[in-house]
Amino acid sequence: MKIRKYTELDTNIIQAASLLKDIRKEYRFKNKLGGGHFGTVRRGYRISEKNSKIKFYAIKSIPMKNLSCNINDFIKEVDIISTLDHPNIIKFYETFHDDYFFHIVMELCKGKEIINQLGNFGFIEEKKVTYIIFKVLLAITHCHNRGVTHRDLKPENILFDSMKKDAEIKLIDFGLSRKYDKEQKMHSILGTPYYVAPEVLKGEYDEKCDIWSIGAMTYLMLCGEPPFNGHSNNEIFKKIVKEKIKFKSYLWKNISNNAKDFVNICLNKNSTKRPSAQEALNHIWFSNVAKEIHNNKKINKEILLNIKEFNINYEFKQMVLKYLINNKISDIEKQMFKDTFYALDFNHNGFIIESDLKKAFDLFNINIDENQINHLFNILPDNKNLGLGFCEFIMAGINKKNIFTKDNLEDAFNYFDINKTGFIEYDNLNSALLRMGKKYINSDDVNAIINEVALNIKKNNEGNNLNKEEKYSKISKDDFMEIFKDY
Repeated sequence: MKIRKYTELDTNIIQAASLLKDIRKEYRFKNKLGGGHFGTVRRGYRISEKNSKIKFYAIKSIPMKNLSCNINDFIKEVDIISTLDHPNIIKFYETFHDDYFFHIVMELCKGKEIINQLGNFGFIEEKKVTYIIFKVLLAITHCHNRGVTHRDLKPENILFDSMKKDAEIKLIDFGLSRKYDKEQKMHSILGTPYYVAPEVLKGEYDEKCDIWSIGAMTYLMLCGEPPFNGHSNNEIFKKIVKEKIKFKSYLWKNISNNAKDFVNICLNKNSTKRPSAQEALNHIWFSNVAKEIHNNKKINKEILLNIKEFNINYEFKQMVLKYLINNKISDIEKQMFKDTFYALDFNHNGFIIESDLKKAFDLFNINIDENQINHLFNILPDNKNLGLGFCEFIMAGINKKNIFTKDNLEDAFNYFDINKTGFIEYDNLNSALLRMGKKYINSDDVNAIINEVALNIKKNNEGNNLNKEEKYSKISKDDFMEIFKDY
């Protein structure tokens, strides 16, 4: 790949958590999945993966020329999707850029959009809508607790992750999403006409605009028509702002009163009277699906026992573990963790909090010192005030012996040894962090991560003869494998 001098745009790109590298040296592209004015989405896989273990990804490629005017929007999108961590939100893996394109590598959903479920009848069975909307609310609760508003919720942005009957729901497309401050309103007028909230059209709104969109989606899925329709966008917008919601008897005669009530409270034109996403999950319409998902019988005891033993304190060890979790666990293992995660999220936080774990340990009569739980929540969560996201939960609960295999660790070393020098050094680690969607990190912080690992290796080998003042700048492959020898 030809390297050129950085422009002001390039500097912004690098700080947007994106690795300057030819993605074709890492991934092989296959068929096109979709495209538009933003760019193209294609299916691809890592070249380094063996044929029997090939995992496919969705790779979104955006021409750099398309971002010359809205580079900040791209920066914000990467910043948002790299921090969200929930089973019902599309998974972000890494990002690259070269002379001509940005590339975002994401989870591949093999199923179709929810909108395709409308089919020949023009609507979806109420029981299935209840399940879909409950999962969407779980995802939005996670977003809102993270301080993120989606701002473009619509059926086209909800996918099934597979073609299976019990496929998982995935929320996608965070291109219009924003981090918000509860003390400040948002003002940009945007969204898709049928689902945009009245306060958005007035130019002053908060995260409750997502609840309106969920209400509008629910209405459409249940009866096959949007709640407010018209021959033009202006006509639709006028009705959204001024007209009351109507339930046409011939469309709604077979739909429950609980469903109508849920739609009504979400489509309240006064946003202060709408429920929060977390409150909406407690609506009686969801009582059956909530019992099914938040089922104590689905809690896996082995996961709890692994959590009890979690003791990975090094930041670098956690990075390696996170990489392996994202790339090496099987679909069967992932489903086991999903079931347990949902079951443990007793309060619909979108995170596993300390009280959730304490309750689970009590349910299984597992003795655990409260200090152990406190220690886990001090060293693992990205945001200690929120709790464990889905990936962090897997990190805590996975069998470390099974994940830290020789083959897996060699693959992880090669991932972090980006320049293929046989060592993990400052440039390698900094590049790997950019690749993983991390924002620019101070060089002292990166060097401190490497030094912490090296010092602990030296301490194990040299004991009291260790020179604690010595600075270590790189990690060899042998040293890397030494870190995980006890698993």
